Amino acid sequence: MNQLANNLKFLRLKKGLKQHDIKGFSGSKWSNYERGESFPGLEDFVLISKYFGVDEYSLLHVDLSKGEYLGITEQKKKQGKGEYSGGFQGELSPKKYPKTANITLTQEQEEARIIQLRMPQVITVDTAGNENVLMVPVKARAGYLNGYADPEFMATLPAYRLPGLSNGTFRIFEVEGLSMYPTLFGGDLAICSYVDQLGLVRDDRVYVVVTKNDGLVVKRVLNRLKTDGKFILKSDNHKDRDQYPAMVCDQQDIVEMWYVTGYISRQLKAPGEMYNRLIDLEGKFTLLEAQIKKEGK
Repeated sequence: MNQLANNLKFLRLKKGLKQHDIKGFSGSKWSNYERGESFPGLEDFVLISKYFGVDEYSLLHVDLSKGEYLGITEQKKKQGKGEYSGGFQGELSPKKYPKTANITLTQEQEEARIIQLRMPQVITVDTAGNENVLMVPVKARAGYLNGYADPEFMATLPAYRLPGLSNGTFRIFEVEGLSMYPTLFGGDLAICSYVDQLGLVRDDRVYVVVTKNDGLVVKRVLNRLKTDGKFILKSDNHKDRDQYPAMVCDQQDIVEMWYVTGYISRQLKAPGEMYNRLIDLEGKFTLLEAQIKKEGK
């Protein structure tokens, strides 16, 4: 909510407006939004997005004051269909060059462009304006691969509010199969947060990876992006490793990446192997102690 409040203040000041100048809002209501004391409802949120020409996700999660948003505002779009150059903070001006020419971006702009491309294209919010946590069951996986950018399909997915999941975009994916056994069982629900920068993917952590070629998979990931431009996706099921070989995934093949922050399971996991050994050793000592006492009598 603080990010939204900061963005609303930045956008208003950038236009040189006072709080009571925002069309469709009273000064007191807008003041509450900027202070983070209240959150816009769905209708107001959409109205704000259209008024400033900034998509809903960027309003919630991108620090617009740092120039991380490279979109063209609705007002500038009306100037014509020509090509434009410049960032969010600077003025957009028509630039004449052949359509086949390449635009050179600074490193910061390039990183911002990548972030923008990798943001979820569809999110849903509840009546209070809070972002929902959508669940993708196994039976909806195939549809998700084709409809993750389709608002109508996303609206068919179950939506929940979970405690503690308020700062970011979260999604729940139902685990299929035993490739991640014993970490995750088939039917477990992986609670995930969205990864907006592939460079931040951490080695040896579990992610839900949505790919163009291999579909939606739950794997332990090794990040080799800097050295090879690839990710290595591994399974935790070492007993059946022949059935679940490691996968090599190109950066360009990744559609979405979700970090598994927790899970909901219908099964209690068996104790670890070392725990089993300790229990077995304790049992043997107990029997030996009883035998010694018996013989001592």
